[in-house]
Amino acid sequence: MNVLAIAAALMTAAVLLRAAVGKVRRPGDLAATMTHLGVPRVVTAPAAAVLISAELATAAALLFRPDAGLTQIAVVTLAAVFAAAGLRAMQLGEQVACNCFGAGSGALGLRQVLLLIPWAAAAAILRFGARAPSVQTGAAFFAAIALGIAALEGIGVIRGMREARDDRRSAEEMYEWLPSY
Repeated sequence: MNVLAIAAALMTAAVLLRAAVGKVRRPGDLAATMTHLGVPRVVTAPAAAVLISAELATAAALLFRPDAGLTQIAVVTLAAVFAAAGLRAMQLGEQVACNCFGAGSGALGLRQVLLLIPWAAAAAILRFGARAPSVQTGAAFFAAIALGIAALEGIGVIRGMREARDDRRSAEEMYEWLPSY
């Protein structure tokens, strides 16, 4: 597999894995976004589970079978779904929470539509340059991406701990000003 195809597979898999991890934490947020986009409420929970599963399965396929046509079709299909959500949000003319990587991921819109281009480019690169890696190589790719995602999540935890510490200190300073009865 050429270096460009490896990079395309790894980056695309990393984005999909990070997105799925973010959505798994609070799948209700994704369901709420789908409801806001007009998906019937009765369908949103199963549709959210299908989307998360599709992201996970496509990420795994990118690591172990980037050369498979089905893998490339899955990448383009997910990209088309994301772009359609962005178009629908633009059509609504209001802010629709993205929840692309979990809560707080911004709003849906033109960004998802424009990102269809690099998603399709990644699939095309894989189509013409990917070969099936060995199981060991695929496992090593998965481990590397998992460590990267864990590091990103760890950074978020550290930021949260600092914010909590700052909030606690602020409250402690305020307690000194309160009258004691």
